[in-house]
Amino acid sequence: MPAADGKSSVTGASIFGLPEYRPHAAQFHSRLNRLIKHRRYADGTIYADSAFKLAHKLYAQTTALFNILSRAVDLDIALVPGVMQPWELDKKTPAAIVEAQALLYEWSGWDVGADDWLEDGTETGEALLKIVPDVERGVVKILRLKPEHGYLCKHAQEGEVVDLLLVVDRAMSDEQGVTFEYAEAITPLEIRTYRNGEPHSYGGNPNRYPNPLGFVPAVPVKNDSECRPTFGKVMAQIDRVNEMASYLGDIIGRHAEPVWAAFGASKVEEAEKGGSVWYMPKEAKLQAILAEIDVPGTLSFVESVKSEAKSALPELSFDDLRAKDQIATETLEIQLIELDVKIWRMRRRYDAALVDAHRMAAAAAVAVGVDGLAPLLAPHSFDYKRPVRPVSEFDAIRLEEARLALKMQQAMSSSESMSVAAPSLRNSEVEVDANEVDIEESNA
Repeated sequence: MPAADGKSSVTGASIFGLPEYRPHAAQFHSRLNRLIKHRRYADGTIYADSAFKLAHKLYAQTTALFNILSRAVDLDIALVPGVMQPWELDKKTPAAIVEAQALLYEWSGWDVGADDWLEDGTETGEALLKIVPDVERGVVKILRLKPEHGYLCKHAQEGEVVDLLLVVDRAMSDEQGVTFEYAEAITPLEIRTYRNGEPHSYGGNPNRYPNPLGFVPAVPVKNDSECRPTFGKVMAQIDRVNEMASYLGDIIGRHAEPVWAAFGASKVEEAEKGGSVWYMPKEAKLQAILAEIDVPGTLSFVESVKSEAKSALPELSFDDLRAKDQIATETLEIQLIELDVKIWRMRRRYDAALVDAHRMAAAAAVAVGVDGLAPLLAPHSFDYKRPVRPVSEFDAIRLEEARLALKMQQAMSSSESMSVAAPSLRNSEVEVDANEVDIEESNA
């Protein structure tokens, strides 16, 4: 029960301790662990975890000997929205829809230049958008909901299965600096809020009240069909690189000061000054005892796995291109086509999710009586032809000239075809007329 001062008396308790939500606990925490692990791969902190080092046999002093994942994430975040015109609607989109989209983004404080929502997807494999109406201010917002805090699932309630959005943040702090678990459970029928697993009111609302929208206001998106981060395919390879490099570093570290063996002498004295001069009989031999390890071969293996991992990330194709002094435009396009294909596939998913968020925000606005977003209920889409990579002004002019030349060539080809067809058509008409004359004469 809540204490007299309004704070929860069950410190550390959770919404998943309640019988109603306990069936979702295992799946929620399994997913949470996976998302956190992917985050830590992206920033390299995974290699500082002692349990991870032990599991992957990493050298105790290893941080991230090979970690380029954050660069791949950053490039995807820049390219998916569109470098030239981020999240640009199709050219034929009615003005009313364009204006409604601009209004929604203004209300939401939506920064199309740096999308945290998109970063969630590329780093963890999943992303969530939440629609939040503010009736007092007369606005509806699209907000990023960190996938670690949001969980969409099916929920059994009063004999039927309904959609459920669980929002759980175990690191929420109140005005006194007390950390607690904030939890919110949203179904199409109602919204319930909790603190440390107990019903709790926030923002003047009761802890349980009807959902004014009639639907769960969240839009999920998968980074790929298997909910993998943008670097999901190379995680095992990167672990292997770090493991082999750790072995090599460990061995070299342990033999930095080798053990010496003297042969043919009963006593060998080392000079005190610097330890670099040895006094020994003429016939004696001094030899360092070293581990028999193929250092060049191991380094070669590490480099080969490293190269294989990098080649699996098309975002890093720019590294090879920068290493070349001169490269033809056609060669450049061929080498970057894999990156273009990956971005187009990702873009379709994020475009579709953002359009769904537009429509859901418009539906929410209608439900709570907020004006200005109704045009977003009409079918619309983003410009799927927007370029993946930046196009210079010079290249843009060349492309436009090439398009015009192609149109002129097609027009000329079409006119030549018509001019060739016309004489043959006239000849056939003459032949028909001659035949008609012959028939008339024979009848006479």
